[in-house]
Amino acid sequence: MLKAVIFDVDGTLVDSVDLHAQAWQVAFKHFGYDFPYDKLRHKIGMGSDQLIPDFISQEEFERFGDSIADYRKEYYQENLLSQVRPFDKVPELFERLKADGKKIVLASSSRKKTLEHYKELLNINSLADDATSGDDSEKSKPEPDIFQAALDKLDGITAEDAIVVGDSPYDAIAAGKINLRTIGVLCGGFSEAELKEAGCIVVYRDPADLLDNYEQSLLGQS
Repeated sequence: MLKAVIFDVDGTLVDSVDLHAQAWQVAFKHFGYDFPYDKLRHKIGMGSDQLIPDFISQEEFERFGDSIADYRKEYYQENLLSQVRPFDKVPELFERLKADGKKIVLASSSRKKTLEHYKELLNINSLADDATSGDDSEKSKPEPDIFQAALDKLDGITAEDAIVVGDSPYDAIAAGKINLRTIGVLCGGFSEAELKEAGCIVVYRDPADLLDNYEQSLLGQS
């Protein structure tokens, strides 16, 4: 029986993927690297510890990796965070889940202050039961740490009784490593084929589409 839903945030609940890709491009350029925007965007959903080594050598990563990641975080926070917009019907979807007695945990790799900004933006402070941030995981997606941390906040609820909603293949891969099922949404920019290949069992357009089809969806299971 479904008892809890774990939501990814960036690209799933808020429209931030393009902005994250922009921040990565600026950060890499600051350190002398010039990578195509489209290639960077396709990696959004990975954390910095996974993304950066896909673009530079291990030696460079060991020397500059933390500095690139820190620069990217600060640039995003100071220049782009204010441009993030919420996707439609997120509070309504959460209210529907709460009315059905289901727990909600946000699983984000963002800084705590960024996550708090997102919660205010989405108007879901009173609706999410708990949340994780980057401080709660050693390794980022596609490793499962952030979803395991979210699951650990759900006392007595096992992976069998929970489900993830996410926008990227990295969500589905990470969740699958600890036997969590994943519902995919297209609003982060990945294709339905990519999401299903990574393990999503069903794909919707966005949170509003998921709400519109709630009764027939896995979220509507009693």
